[in-house]
Amino acid sequence: GRLWCASTGEPLLRLSGEVVSAEFSSDGRLVAGASSYGAACVWCAETGECLRKLVGHADDVKSAVFSPDNELIATGSCDSTAALWDATSGQQLLTLRGHTDVVRCAIFSPCRAVVATASMDATARLWDTASGECLHVLRGHSKALSLAAFSACGRSMLTASYDGTVRVWQTDTGACTLELAADNNVVNAASFSPDARAVLVASASEVVRLYSASSGECLLTLSGHEDWVRSAVFSPDGAFICSGSYDAGVRLWSASSGECLRELQGHTGAIVAAEVVAR
Repeated sequence: GRLWCASTGEPLLRLSGEVVSAEFSSDGRLVAGASSYGAACVWCAETGECLRKLVGHADDVKSAVFSPDNELIATGSCDSTAALWDATSGQQLLTLRGHTDVVRCAIFSPCRAVVATASMDATARLWDTASGECLHVLRGHSKALSLAAFSACGRSMLTASYDGTVRVWQTDTGACTLELAADNNVVNAASFSPDARAVLVASASEVVRLYSASSGECLLTLSGHEDWVRSAVFSPDGAFICSGSYDAGVRLWSASSGECLRELQGHTGAIVAAEVVAR
């Protein structure tokens, strides 16, 4: 895994070990993620050094993310559970049980009160962070889920599935309010804009699409990659979109016009994840 400067496109450092997934802490000082040897890790964003390993799942870890206050880490695992950890000590605090297949991701709501999990069992679940109680089971997808994401306000969340759709849900009721069909029935990445008015989707194509979160209308199409886009995310201020592709390229786009502003080069293989952090 590598960290890049968003302003210049220069590579800053490489994270130690083989990295499967990675997410910044909200202050940009740490990186949490899953490594190729099955555990979760916390890295220093300044040096790339692995500071602590989170060991406790019975199978490989698929994802690891910080809570908004950086005090907790949530992990999802192939053992069909999610777990909550103390980010400082690495101690396991809670195990979230209920899914019947791999938990692809576990994420915090913006206020940290709720954790959402997306599973290969075709459901998502909402959990109380303090007690571990399951609040809602979100059913509607016909195949395994690949991801989940909250809106910035926490009132909505989205899920993406191997059935080729993205669904938007109300977090207080668990009701589905929107369904989007992806290009070629494959969703590689999906996320809300910071103002929750749009949904960004990367699918089995060379383009990234931006949709209205209320109507489902396609607002922008970002074209330029030469192979399927695997990752697409907004910058924290919503001004930019960063995309990574199987063509080994990373691109930075204007979120208002769709213009490609910069190409980041240096990788020799497919890009599976990319993120922009404010520093």
